Amino acid sequence: MARDLIPPPSPAGKPTSQSSAGGVPRLIELPPEPPRSGAEPAQQPANLGPSQFRNRFGFLMGSLAGVLVAAVLVVAAVLIWGGSDESANEGLAKNWSRWQPPDTSLESGPSEIAEKVGSEYRQSSGAQLVKVAGSPLGIGVALRASSGSIKTYDGSKGVLYELNGLGPNGSIKGGTPSTQRLQLIRREALELALYTFRYLPDVDMVVTLLPPPPPKAGTEAASPVAGLLSTTSPNPSEMTAVFYRPGDLKQRLQIPLGQTVSAKAPLPEQMGGAEGRTVDSLTLSNLFNWSLQRSQVSTPYLILDRPTQ
Repeated sequence: MARDLIPPPSPAGKPTSQSSAGGVPRLIELPPEPPRSGAEPAQQPANLGPSQFRNRFGFLMGSLAGVLVAAVLVVAAVLIWGGSDESANEGLAKNWSRWQPPDTSLESGPSEIAEKVGSEYRQSSGAQLVKVAGSPLGIGVALRASSGSIKTYDGSKGVLYELNGLGPNGSIKGGTPSTQRLQLIRREALELALYTFRYLPDVDMVVTLLPPPPPKAGTEAASPVAGLLSTTSPNPSEMTAVFYRPGDLKQRLQIPLGQTVSAKAPLPEQMGGAEGRTVDSLTLSNLFNWSLQRSQVSTPYLILDRPTQ
């Protein structure tokens, strides 16, 4: 009889609880779980410490930084020790002009520049202003500075341009001589020098012989110009040349050509104004009287003297 009063085991395998009153067994009921609000965030897992991939990530970032530093060093090396062309063009405007000579050697470059620039300068009639010849200078230059001192230059890396108007003594044939036309001729000499220094890296001086004025009425003209060594003139003071060294025009090579002279060469009567003042500022201080002399050992020299006032 006593065995019948013992309750059977719990189906879940857990012991049952008995009440203190009457010994009637009963199950303990747990309070129901309150419903979870939709806005309540889910419980985040506890911080488990540093990620196991932390060391790998740091190694990757360090490698990328090393590659970046190496790239910077390579670029710096190219800029500093790059090819000779980059060194020669350092500080010069890259898009300096639309045209450039196909050949940049001292032997062929001057003639290409002479043909290009010479064809763009015209008289009012449309005829070409002067015939331009360009070649290596090939002889020494003796220059008398404003201080009176004589400076000599080796002409092995110099360029000579001759502006021949095809008139008497090489003067300009046709048209009317004027201050504006002479200013236009000096503009042409300036443009020749700018192209030369910009695109012929071996050149260290440019001499441009300007056409003399026509002979005065009643005077006999000298032999026509037939090259530097055979040029003669009854009045050497009228033989003028524009002489440049590279540093004379360096600032103008650091800006596009169009900021110094307009893209299209003006006619003689159109010269003057702001462009005329620019031409004067860049040519008058480099203007010399020239003559050709031979030394005691028959070595030819181009003599440049400041014009007499």
